[in-house]
Amino acid sequence: MTQMLGNASWLAGTGRPAADGIRPAVRIVMAEAGFRPIDTGNGRPAWFRRAGDGTHHALISFNGGLDGDPQAAGWVAGVYGERGGIIEVAGITLARAIDAADQLPSPVRADGSLIEALYPSLDQAMDDLS
Repeated sequence: MTQMLGNASWLAGTGRPAADGIRPAVRIVMAEAGFRPIDTGNGRPAWFRRAGDGTHHALISFNGGLDGDPQAAGWVAGVYGERGGIIEVAGITLARAIDAADQLPSPVRADGSLIEALYPSLDQAMDDLS
């Protein structure tokens, strides 16, 4: 069962946004990439996937929501450390956002210091972080 809250549909009693009402071109691709919808707070949903090593997770959204034109350069992808740190790439397509979630490193350096950075492209992020 779902309920409407603002312009997002939510799974009743779970605090998680429902993926119904999201265009299949987004919903199917995100599910296949291992993402699920979550509430990031203040009614702002995003697609979520935890890293296999448990040190960080990835979030992807379109203008603070779950749905948008997959070809539009309005998607944001970020990796967020479980103990802090953030690396985001903004203004990219959905395919590029999934690539970013797959390629961006944990936002915690080997010495334990945190990375906090926002990049306009995945290429720039990877160049800077390598």
